[in-house]
Amino acid sequence: MTLYRRLLNLTALLALLTFLLSGCWSRKELNELSVVIGLGVDKLEDGYEVSLQVVDPSQMSRNRSAERSAVIVISEKAPTLFEALRKATTKSPRKLYLSHIHMLLFDEEAARTGINEPLDFLLRDHQVRPDFYIAVAKDFKAKEVLGFVTPFEVLPALELYKSLEVSEKLWAPTSAIKVTQLMKIFTEQGVQAVLTGITLTGDAEKGNTMDNVKQPTSLAEYRYIGIGVFKQDRLLGWLNESDSKAWSYVTNNVKTTVGTSECPRSDGRFAVDITHSSSKMIPYLLNGQPAIRLKTVMDANIGEMHCKLDLEDESNLLQLQNTLNRTLAELISTGIRNVQQQYGVDVFGFGEEFHRKYPKLWKTWRNDWDDRFKTMPVQVDSEFKLNKMGESISPMDYKQAPKE
Repeated sequence: MTLYRRLLNLTALLALLTFLLSGCWSRKELNELSVVIGLGVDKLEDGYEVSLQVVDPSQMSRNRSAERSAVIVISEKAPTLFEALRKATTKSPRKLYLSHIHMLLFDEEAARTGINEPLDFLLRDHQVRPDFYIAVAKDFKAKEVLGFVTPFEVLPALELYKSLEVSEKLWAPTSAIKVTQLMKIFTEQGVQAVLTGITLTGDAEKGNTMDNVKQPTSLAEYRYIGIGVFKQDRLLGWLNESDSKAWSYVTNNVKTTVGTSECPRSDGRFAVDITHSSSKMIPYLLNGQPAIRLKTVMDANIGEMHCKLDLEDESNLLQLQNTLNRTLAELISTGIRNVQQQYGVDVFGFGEEFHRKYPKLWKTWRNDWDDRFKTMPVQVDSEFKLNKMGESISPMDYKQAPKE
């Protein structure tokens, strides 16, 4: 091939590449967009009230005004989310941009009515990235929670996102559920969904003003509280703190948390830092009916000790471990039993285990699994191992008896 032909081919190739490197056809400049970071859905008689937490770009510079909020909450009412969002553009000088949503909040009424319909739009819209967390506003409207002025971050939705993420890692009674996880559960058999609740404490009305962050002690605070039990896409009710912890233990959603128990052979309590937790479900048949054996293994370090015990004595450590074993087994058993009796829906995923192990039987059980779950026996076996005692060994006020 001659040099001339090679140059001709290279020129043609470069000309072709110019068409492929022409840029993004749907490119939008930031000064043309209103970036939405939080979305709230409140149920009305004839539709929804949709609230959008939008970043105020003028407040993102170092010279931001302390008297002006970094976000603006826009609300609009309509029979559908899609219509409400389009109507909200009448209150915004820029196009609403949904790709950076961090938190989606439903009020209790919307959650009890069903969340599939509002989720349909969010999963269908090409702008929305399905990586945001979902929570249910308990005792408050989603609009009120979105309007709350948070103490640590200037962008409230970002603080709610981070707080839920951190609390799930460090505190078992909360669970950070993303929309993709939720929709996966909705399509599976033998398990029902849960969502964490969020509420406001203190003077909630003043918490929606800048006064909430002008002194060291906030006038109002937000708090993630309990786990909401769903049947299909509808909220049935709430688990208390202990039962929420039990759910996290059973479903292997505990990364680290704090466990407490009464002291053996003395007054007071002690606390441990649980550093590892794993649970294994073993389905089996008992007189032809489903039953579960749950094996839970935990590693922990002593975090606080109010027991009058000499921890240098190995027998005392064994007593602490045995006490923790009984406490944990009772907490998990009580949590499972309360869900069976109060709600009668399998939020633990026991049905999935039977589906895997007994696929033929499952075909006859799947339509009435909730009824079988209500009366299913669950045996809990726990194994607690204490590894470290911290910098000190025995309690500060422990006085060892003098040796004879």
